[in-house]
Amino acid sequence: MSMLAAIAFDPAIRGILVTMVGVVALGGSVYLLLATNMGARGGFLIAFAALTGWMFSLGLFWTMYGIGLVGRTPTWTELEVNFDRSVSAVTPVVDRLPDSDPQTGSLPAPVDLLESWEQDNPEVREQIEATEGQGFVPGSLTEVVTLVPELKVELQESLNGWKILPESDSRRGEAAASADAALVRDAVFGSDTSSASYTVKDVFLYGGKAAAQPEEIPGERNIFEQAWNRVVTLFQVKNPTQYAAVTVQKNVEQAVAPGEAPPPAQIDESAGVVTLVFERNLGNRRLVPALFSLFTGILFFVSCWMLHTRDKRSWAMREEWDPSKAIGAG
Repeated sequence: MSMLAAIAFDPAIRGILVTMVGVVALGGSVYLLLATNMGARGGFLIAFAALTGWMFSLGLFWTMYGIGLVGRTPTWTELEVNFDRSVSAVTPVVDRLPDSDPQTGSLPAPVDLLESWEQDNPEVREQIEATEGQGFVPGSLTEVVTLVPELKVELQESLNGWKILPESDSRRGEAAASADAALVRDAVFGSDTSSASYTVKDVFLYGGKAAAQPEEIPGERNIFEQAWNRVVTLFQVKNPTQYAAVTVQKNVEQAVAPGEAPPPAQIDESAGVVTLVFERNLGNRRLVPALFSLFTGILFFVSCWMLHTRDKRSWAMREEWDPSKAIGAG
């Protein structure tokens, strides 16, 4: 009874036993039915060929869509944390990225960039205030290029090959999440560093497959250009190294009374901009299902070849059989 109680309590043991019983019951029942009609060896080969064929097909779907039994997913690997952009970075490509610090940086301030665009396009201010509210002041370049996508193309001309990601880009969220984990793990802003200790400002990307980059302005590529980019990406075997630079700035420490909600985060303008540099690790997400497909495909081919060999031997024996001799011998 104690053993049964342990099995009922431990979900892992119960799951293993349920799987084993399911495999034996389903696979065994099919084999039993085939064995009674085709013999033990013939029934086993047919059941084994069907099982490996199904697993081979399943592995192909896993490989194509990157699901199921997969390997390591792509991640961002931390390379360095740069506190002062006036000093050469450990990663050489980071020196190509202009400093976005509002005090010492060479990039335009978000407010100035947006105001210069509004002078030639006064209707933009009305559209922004309709969505963001009266008196909206952008706090980062990301907010500006998100609200005015045309400014993204203009800004990237001064980024020396780097690209800034708007808030709607899913790659920004992934890189920002990696930066959050690195900042908390390394205690960059002290031992009590949390996501409330800083504000993520801009995320920049460099490298990667050029044809796989999304549109700068939605709808700028026609269907033929999109199809051609897919073809170019498919035949570009090697993946150029891709880097991400995430800029963050420390928030002002605010006292929160017990029982009250914390106030909105406020950036400490006197603090410098910290740049976290990451390198894209592509992982091996499709390698594991591809190897699974290869292994099960070989087993499927071998089992089918053995079935074909048995059929050829059976056909040869039938052709050599002489009914008259069999009757005379009887």
